[in-house]
Amino acid sequence: MRLRNGEHGYGAVTKLLHWLTVALLAAQFTVGYTMETDTDVPDVACDPAGEDRSGGDTSDAEDEQLDLLEDRCEAAQDRREDEADDAVGTAWSDLWSGDALGDGLTLPEWHVLLGLSIIAVGATRIVWRRTTPLPPWDPRLTDADRRVLHVVEPVLLGLLIVVPATGIALVVGTDDLVPLHVAAHLCFFAALAVHVFVVVRRHVVGRMLPL
Repeated sequence: MRLRNGEHGYGAVTKLLHWLTVALLAAQFTVGYTMETDTDVPDVACDPAGEDRSGGDTSDAEDEQLDLLEDRCEAAQDRREDEADDAVGTAWSDLWSGDALGDGLTLPEWHVLLGLSIIAVGATRIVWRRTTPLPPWDPRLTDADRRVLHVVEPVLLGLLIVVPATGIALVVGTDDLVPLHVAAHLCFFAALAVHVFVVVRRHVVGRMLPL
């Protein structure tokens, strides 16, 4: 198989980068959504037994004891929620310092590592795309299909940088980018749906298969 694109179709490098991107994205979304579920902290009822009798049927000392128990429970709940919120941020610092490598990677650490990998592959694809000509259009694609793919391709390549980059910014602590991160996700899924629809509808998926 030839390395570069040409009259024969897509080259080995383009196909490798394409399917590496697919694999990384599949892993990233799996880890990301699983991680969000794993770090949810269930609500705990902090009303101590006997509080329903306080204020009339209990003494001041008993009321103080009930309030103390409730305050301790709420403080423990707040601490658990803070630890869950800080899990991804800790993953970033552990990866940066190398501490995560000895004990194995947690889901938040995998999330950060996969995000960095997607940025690296996305940047490589952009450079490769600008320095390597595309093969001729498949004759099964209509003029409308070609215009759509011509628009969708740079959108997908750009979002390969924007989505993980804004995610890593959130890890560092820039909460102001939450709307941009969510919007980038939605745009990515929309562009990906259009891309898949066109190539599947016109039966041109085989052009990118590693054969």
